[in-house]
Amino acid sequence: MPRSRRSTKVCSRCRKRKTKCDFIFPACTPCKLANLPCLGFDPSSKEAVPRSFVKSLEARVEELEAQLLSLNAASNNVPYLVTTAVAQATISIGIPFQNSFLGSKASSTLFFRPSCPPLAIAREQGQSGPEKHPDLKVSRRNPGAPINLRSVPFSAINRMIRNYIDIHLPQYPCVSESTVNEILDKIQRQDLEDPNALPIHCVPTGAGLGHFEYFVLLIALAISAMTLTWKADYQARAASESFYNAALKHLQAMADHSEIQALQVSLLLAHYAHMCPERVDNWTCISNAVRIVLNLGLYMECTQLVETEACQRSVLFWVAYGMDRSLCTNLRLPLSFPEEAITVKLPTVVAEANPGHSTSKPSKSSVAYHICRYRALETEVHRVLHLEEDLNKFGNTKIEDWIESITQRLKQWYEKAQSYTRYDMLEFKHVQYNHLMARIHRPTPRLRLRGPENWKAVLDASSVLIQDYLAQERRRRLFYPWHGVHILFETAIISLEACWSARNYAPLHSKAHEMLHTSIPQCLQLLSNIGERWGEAAVCADRLRPLVENVRTSLINPDTLLLTMIDESVITAEILDLLFTDGPLSWTRVSHGDILFDLNESDPSLKSLVDDSLELFSWNPEWDIMPADSMQGYTL
Repeated sequence: MPRSRRSTKVCSRCRKRKTKCDFIFPACTPCKLANLPCLGFDPSSKEAVPRSFVKSLEARVEELEAQLLSLNAASNNVPYLVTTAVAQATISIGIPFQNSFLGSKASSTLFFRPSCPPLAIAREQGQSGPEKHPDLKVSRRNPGAPINLRSVPFSAINRMIRNYIDIHLPQYPCVSESTVNEILDKIQRQDLEDPNALPIHCVPTGAGLGHFEYFVLLIALAISAMTLTWKADYQARAASESFYNAALKHLQAMADHSEIQALQVSLLLAHYAHMCPERVDNWTCISNAVRIVLNLGLYMECTQLVETEACQRSVLFWVAYGMDRSLCTNLRLPLSFPEEAITVKLPTVVAEANPGHSTSKPSKSSVAYHICRYRALETEVHRVLHLEEDLNKFGNTKIEDWIESITQRLKQWYEKAQSYTRYDMLEFKHVQYNHLMARIHRPTPRLRLRGPENWKAVLDASSVLIQDYLAQERRRRLFYPWHGVHILFETAIISLEACWSARNYAPLHSKAHEMLHTSIPQCLQLLSNIGERWGEAAVCADRLRPLVENVRTSLINPDTLLLTMIDESVITAEILDLLFTDGPLSWTRVSHGDILFDLNESDPSLKSLVDDSLELFSWNPEWDIMPADSMQGYTL
């Protein structure tokens, strides 16, 4: 019988006293009985550190694995039917435990698969298989070469980095502004002057930059290239994909990295996945970020750190928090970690002075934290209406009082968000406000039946939201298709349900008619347009079109022969099935024909990417980024 592995998750006090530790979180039994603080132990620094919830679970998992090894070695060979504590406490992604990537137990294949579509679509694909969806476009990894950075005019690099710093970094400060500026400065002063300074896998020793810094620069360029206005859309996509491919080469060559760097890489990849869901799986990236956040205890206030380190930990936690909460609320997942465990304070501004890049936008640094406040409201709605948590946690005893409270707080957030308009920031505030307002009034597990006031609120919010997305598309500003698909799909379903529920309520007939004939078809067309890039979006649109037609026909022609062929109970059941999707809490589908990209050295696809003899993609001199004011005049 194999020997069980000895756990290394013993707390600092038990380790010092050489007593048995039972790993219970947040305090083991010996420490609890002694009424003393229970701290973890960091083998690298040999110091006591805050206990990690993840490590305590991993210790329990190790015990279970040892028991399973014993059982598997026995003659009866008991089947593996145990769900690990880690899978119950964190987002489950159904991953193998070999070929780990970024310090996680996830294979890199899972990082670079397509992102998860809305849960109703994921469930149906899981049941029927991709062959039942002939309209699904298979998104392959860009076969093009990484970009030759020396072929890009520095003026273009500088323009894209300035765009990243001014627009993206305030919302997702995955790295500091000073770090990005320092990398750019070294690129300008040293790297571009040396013809041998930018080989992908031989970083020049005199440049002062490593593979992590090159990855940050290139992924920032990939993100920024997608959001600038070009003379042709294909230019943005070609440039972005080439920057992204070059970033992956540096990521593969990154032999040593800290946990903080692994967290930053995960968050940057998640940011890119929101923009290119066909390239990267945001679920896996965010899951890994959450793992690191919990492992490092970033959710806890720590007064023993220097100010700069404490600030970095706080900033990275709130970025991961915002991404995680957005993922959980869109996919109807349980929270990865409870709100009550968070003790680190939400700063009002980023405590970073950067004399090298002054700004006339004093409120810019607080954008990310205003988004976090929205995510907190969004999470509360999710906890109350979908997870059905106790109202007393939120200071209310009646659901009506809570709805009034959350509505007022959302309105206050929206009013504050208006102040960012003058700085061309928080441009998606109208979508966020109306989306959450519609969620408050839609049918949910806690409130399955809603009344006329709720129907009207849903139709009003959905109409404004769809028009806002149409304006974004016209201005070529629909930057985040993953969010867009999930929001538009949900909006189409809940507005369709409101129209169907109000079919016998005369005061809403006119609004329902406009929604069914104009707004919902526009919504589906938006999904189809996004589907040209990410095939799952087209599947969403195709899934809803027959249902929309049935609802529209039954409401407009109630006495026709066609109506007798449409069973109202069937329509009701289909709408409810979409509203209350009982699907898997994991995204495990891999489309047939997808080219999945594993960054392990044994992977043949990787060897082609790490080959320095590979021809590099060059910047087309005819490409041009349009002036910043070229799209002015478009208003929402």
